[in-house]
Amino acid sequence: MMAVRLFILIHIFQLVKGKHEGFIVGGAVVESIKKFPHVAFLNLKVPDSNLEFICGSSILNQLILLTAAHCLDGITKGTASVGNLNRESGTLYRIASFRLHEQWVTDDLVNNNDDIALCKLKKPLIFGSNVKRVVLMKDPPIAGAADLAGWGATDEKLFNESIQLKHTKQKLWTHKQCRKILRQLPKGAICGGESRARENFASKGDSGSGLLIDNKIIVGLVSYKDVGISRSLVIYTDVPYYYNWILRTSKRLACPFY
Repeated sequence: MMAVRLFILIHIFQLVKGKHEGFIVGGAVVESIKKFPHVAFLNLKVPDSNLEFICGSSILNQLILLTAAHCLDGITKGTASVGNLNRESGTLYRIASFRLHEQWVTDDLVNNNDDIALCKLKKPLIFGSNVKRVVLMKDPPIAGAADLAGWGATDEKLFNESIQLKHTKQKLWTHKQCRKILRQLPKGAICGGESRARENFASKGDSGSGLLIDNKIIVGLVSYKDVGISRSLVIYTDVPYYYNWILRTSKRLACPFY
């Protein structure tokens, strides 16, 4: 799963195709899209160039997708693919507009996270067994682990990509536990994975992909990692922390006169 614009920090690991990408290393191929019907693959285009980047996102409702702000920073158009394990075979929807968090600061994830954004589609999704929305909660149940699914890189040395959706379990850390290992951790961020290198973690192309409890309650978005400290410990945007912002902004994005 490397659809995470796993923004890898400065002196650390530089993503070959650009700052917008990230994938899942290790993990397992998802057997049925019905297990993760809320995922949407984003293909994003940089204006006035032939550059394209990929990210993950989660379906909030029939018009709105939730992803990371860094995925959309500098992007003017793109598409979302839903309803299929194969990122090239899903139903395509054009992105009409998007909103980045007002406090998002380009490439300053460590000091001022707010790495969260919403996309509005040009036409509503058709819900069914293969396409559903995630559950958004202000106070989700406490859990020791969560699932991450995406189409990001499967190898951080060779940068092999997977067109098939993959997933992996991530250990959830408290903010206090994260601060003991990381140099800094901004408010509105959590971390997941292992402090020591393991075989299963988010990487290039997984940016924006959702971290889920019980495969349906979204608690995080892949944001970045500091590979100088750990290649497998990923920093996620804390979705419940932004609950009110998501509700307010999704209403304004869906209904401009709200």
